[in-house]
Amino acid sequence: MTLIRNNWFWPLMISLWAVVWSMANRLGATIPANWEYALLFDVFITAPFLYWLCYRTSLTNKAMLIRMIAIQCLGIWIATKVMPLEHQRILPELGVLRTVGLLVLCVIELRLMIAVLRTVFRKGATQQDLVEQGAPEFIAKLMLLEARFWRWVFGIFKR
Repeated sequence: MTLIRNNWFWPLMISLWAVVWSMANRLGATIPANWEYALLFDVFITAPFLYWLCYRTSLTNKAMLIRMIAIQCLGIWIATKVMPLEHQRILPELGVLRTVGLLVLCVIELRLMIAVLRTVFRKGATQQDLVEQGAPEFIAKLMLLEARFWRWVFGIFKR
């Protein structure tokens, strides 16, 4: 129950998008002209605000901003799947924005991955070092176990 209480954003957003998808399927060709504006409002305002509301106490501002951009990119993609092609006016133009956002996120994630790998494979790395970088304690323990395994494997080849 604590898991849902601390992460209520995801079930809520999945439910909201499911409702929007079912309404779009039910309306079919009679979708109102401003439907796309409502979808874009959800993508750029509602989803990031709800994400901020859910995780404002557990994430740093930098991590929050990166994840909010990722949610907006995901939202643009979902909106293009929900909105029928014949009714899309603005969404095709936002495809470029989504692609650029995803590229920026990939670069940021690559930098984070390199930083974490440097920490994990450093001699004397502790679980607390990884927790300070934002990894959950259980995942940090698993990462250190995996690093120990790979050091052992590469140690075999060195002999």
